Amino acid sequence: MTLASSPLVTALITLMQAGVPAARKVYLAQAATGAEPAYAVVYPNSGMKSAFHRDLLNAGPTDLLYQVTCVGSTPEQAAWMADKMTAALLGSVPTVSGRRVWPAIQQGSQPVRRDDESEVLFIATSQWLTRSDPA
Repeated sequence: MTLASSPLVTALITLMQAGVPAARKVYLAQAATGAEPAYAVVYPNSGMKSAFHRDLLNAGPTDLLYQVTCVGSTPEQAAWMADKMTAALLGSVPTVSGRRVWPAIQQGSQPVRRDDESEVLFIATSQWLTRSDPA
């Protein structure tokens, strides 16, 4: 049994959104037009069977890889949002019906830097793995 990534992605975004004040938003794949910093954008893959942690029947959990890009109008604001996203992801495990979800693992990050496309915003990115299997 595999998992369509959508329920897990939705649960992760809900978890991250709960970690910030209501005025700050967490978006899927793109920010809303005119989004006001600070905000985060989650870029997930579609999930895949783990290359590790397999049993003798070759069954394994589903790995969901995703990037969280935190955007701010200042370096401090981007770093603040990145701290909030990290705290949310490391502080709780989302609930997905019919799945056992493992705690998130941070796989990498990049320092706060100016967004070269906008030239007025700053970004901080981190890469994550969340694994799940049938409950």
